[in-house]
Amino acid sequence: MMKTAFAKTFTYYIIVLLAVFFLLSLGFTEIFRGYFYNDQNDDLLNQAIKISDIYIQSAESNDFDNEYFKREIGVLDKYMDYSFIVTDSNMNVIAWSKDISSIRPKDCISRFSGYENVMAGKPQWIKGDIDNIYNQSRYILCYPTVQNGNVKAVVFVSVPLSELTSNINRVYIVVAFFLLLSVVLGFVTIHWTVNEFVIPIRKLSEAAKYISKGNFDEKIEIDDSINDELTQLCRSFNTMAENLAGLEKRRREIISNISHDLRSPITSVRGFLQAMLDGTISEDKYRHYIEIIYNETGRLQKLSDSILDLNKLDDSANALNMTSFDINAVADEAVKLMSGKADAKNIKLYKFCKKNEIWVYGDIEKIKRVIINLLDNGIKFTQGGYVSLSTDIEGNKAVISVEDTGIGLSEEEQSRVFERLYKADSSRGMDKNGSGLGLAIVKEFVKAHKQNIEIESKKGRGSKFTFTLDLSKKDENDV
Repeated sequence: MMKTAFAKTFTYYIIVLLAVFFLLSLGFTEIFRGYFYNDQNDDLLNQAIKISDIYIQSAESNDFDNEYFKREIGVLDKYMDYSFIVTDSNMNVIAWSKDISSIRPKDCISRFSGYENVMAGKPQWIKGDIDNIYNQSRYILCYPTVQNGNVKAVVFVSVPLSELTSNINRVYIVVAFFLLLSVVLGFVTIHWTVNEFVIPIRKLSEAAKYISKGNFDEKIEIDDSINDELTQLCRSFNTMAENLAGLEKRRREIISNISHDLRSPITSVRGFLQAMLDGTISEDKYRHYIEIIYNETGRLQKLSDSILDLNKLDDSANALNMTSFDINAVADEAVKLMSGKADAKNIKLYKFCKKNEIWVYGDIEKIKRVIINLLDNGIKFTQGGYVSLSTDIEGNKAVISVEDTGIGLSEEEQSRVFERLYKADSSRGMDKNGSGLGLAIVKEFVKAHKQNIEIESKKGRGSKFTFTLDLSKKDENDV
């Protein structure tokens, strides 16, 4: 069973190689077979013509010059590599080469296949034997000697077929040699090539198994001088591992933050209820502590609602109820809703609208939630300063900004401020009731509108959040 990549690749290679060599061997065999037979045909024909010429010269006089014929044939027989037989028109043997011992003077050769063609003056090629003269298969040329339009004699010139087949067999041997050489070279090449691919893939497999167990610190060593597809895959794998490690770290932080945010109100509620049950708190103070318990359960409900909102954000683009509305009216309503909270902290809340109306296209409820969350965030981290909300038009976009004079954020805190359940260290003492989900919801709602939100902040000097919205057709025509 083929289990390894090398075994599979080598098997496929051998199958293709054998198929190619089989087809090539057939082609080359036919080519060389034709070449050998054509070459042999020419040689046999030349020899037959020589013998035929000797016969014609011997018959030029009225009487056949038998002595001349035998003398010339004998000389030719010494230097010719082929067997020959010469018969008269009646197929009576009159001469033969010395290597043929089965013929006697005045023997007569039986008619053979193609006899009629020869008697008609056409050369005939035969594979096999004639009257068991040769006792082996031969390649025979039956050549008619024509004089004055009549066949006077027939010349049989032949060569053993084994000589031809031996030449063709040498072709097979050469083909087989190169086939074996190709298999060996293919084995070495495929072994090297497959290792080049398999070793990185094996490392990827082992690293993937390691990561599947929750260990995200596994990385694959990469040769920076190589930039092929496998190297890019390994780089992508390392990037994925780093991202998973970051997500795992973030998951633990989220669980830790949620646990912290849940523990505080639950501990308070449980503590006060236990004190009331134990009689530690007098009945005349019940109302005060019940109000505290009520507020703490409100914190739990707010945290729960925020988490549910975040779970729905993946489908927020499909859930948007897009309409045209005046963003200034929404801003005015949001400022009124948050004014009480600002007044409680002695914070001035401003609104600046550079145009009387700015019509935008979006989900009015979600945009209202975005503005309220930004104002709430600014008020939460500002002490005695101001928070301002401004609207304007830049190009074909409405620009909404919320600026505060609060504690500000460092660059590292700015890069994470939109993460779910993230709280900057400097804000923890001020954000007693926050869940760390407000700005995450802002980011996702703005993203659902295919818009961007940016932050500008300096530590100790405040922050400014700015996001954009598409103008509706009404304001697009006014711009």
